[in-house]
Amino acid sequence: MTTRRNAVARALMALAGVAGLGAAGGGGAKLVPPSEPGALVLRGRNWRTVEGRLGELPTEGERISVRGELIDETAGKPIGEFYAAGFAIGGGSHPAHGERLELHTFKLQDGTIIGSGTAGQLEGVFAILGGTGRYAGARGTYVARQHHQDFGGDGSAEFELKLTR
Repeated sequence: MTTRRNAVARALMALAGVAGLGAAGGGGAKLVPPSEPGALVLRGRNWRTVEGRLGELPTEGERISVRGELIDETAGKPIGEFYAAGFAIGGGSHPAHGERLELHTFKLQDGTIIGSGTAGQLEGVFAILGGTGRYAGARGTYVARQHHQDFGGDGSAEFELKLTR
């Protein structure tokens, strides 16, 4: 018997494959100096929703797509792109209440990083599923803080990654 949870899991696995293949191209990469070995901090701007009802949080079961620029904060220049596909798994009238299952692609000049997890309370903890180029075989976790313009945020994002091999 196919449950909604199984269907969502299969859809996310398919999206992971497509996102990984589609993200193999480059952007540039200068990253915030890590505070420990294997640490990487990425910052973003222009975080916006590209699918769904703009300005409204998705209700349970609805999908959401997000994109933004990854930036070199010192020079203010783009170093890559960010893409996310997600499904609402909880609802609410404020971003702090809604919870989403998300798949992330960080597209950088020297490779991509693919991650997945749940986000809510304006923050989420994610697993690094792998990557391409310099990040091939990468594993680890990261914390994502996203402030979507479409939900009243300033359009910024920050990702604190802890990479392992």
